[in-house]
Amino acid sequence: MLTKYKHWGTRELADTHWKWIVTAEVEDNPKDKREFLTWMTEQFGEQGSRWSIRWSMLGVDIRFHEPRDYFRFSMFHTEDPDK
Repeated sequence: MLTKYKHWGTRELADTHWKWIVTAEVEDNPKDKREFLTWMTEQFGEQGSRWSIRWSMLGVDIRFHEPRDYFRFSMFHTEDPDK
């Protein structure tokens, strides 16, 4: 499975448990969604207080609480969608 996802945007959040939201492209089919969830769990632990997702029109919105998780995902696992 890909470990580079197209990065469609990032927003810093205020006044919430989640500090950043990253929108990344994941194909809209059950197999790819399952693989993405498995990969996220392997990389960042169980979904819960460190990260959370919501499926969106562009793929997935990932919410991160810890700066290290947000930066690791953004720096090492995303790429510009124009490439």
